[in-house]
Amino acid sequence: MYNSNGNRPGDAQGATAIKYVRNTRQIIARVHAIVGGVLFGVGVFIFALSFAFSNNAATLSLAITGGSLALSGIIELAICAGFRSSVRRQQARLERLKAEGHGFQGEIVNIKRQMGMYFMGSFPVHVECSYVNHDGKTCLVRSHSFLHENGGPLGFAEVAEPDYGQYSAWVYVNPHDPRDYAVEVFAAAGGTRADYDYR
Repeated sequence: MYNSNGNRPGDAQGATAIKYVRNTRQIIARVHAIVGGVLFGVGVFIFALSFAFSNNAATLSLAITGGSLALSGIIELAICAGFRSSVRRQQARLERLKAEGHGFQGEIVNIKRQMGMYFMGSFPVHVECSYVNHDGKTCLVRSHSFLHENGGPLGFAEVAEPDYGQYSAWVYVNPHDPRDYAVEVFAAAGGTRADYDYR
């Protein structure tokens, strides 16, 4: 029972004109997974080396070092699992509301940057957007955090603020509870936007 007041992003016109943005929590989870895996692997290797030495001081030193690194790796992997769980909940909510809720095209009214974080030429932002519901009322909602690509290889010197035209948003709302919503954000890909695409 999907209801919409316009064409969805998955329609023919949007198939080549838009792309999904990168979820900030998903990227953080990947970083923690890599760091945790490396720390755990190195820690287990160093701990295993402790059995190859007969010197008590060397054995104890390697065992403590390896155990500490492995424990740090386990902590990083636990943090990764927490972020992945959060991303899965976000995705499940979006899929549920797409299937059961009303869909509205959102108009982006603000793009807010989250300070203090920079990742490979990108930084996290979220959009605030409005939509008009079936009663003709304007509602304001916000998206989850995603990475805005700065354009440069590292981009530290020149941080380009996001342009509203770079993104489009769709809002999916529970018909019984307007506070239960999900915002899906798309980044405009290069090329010409057309009303119809018959290619």
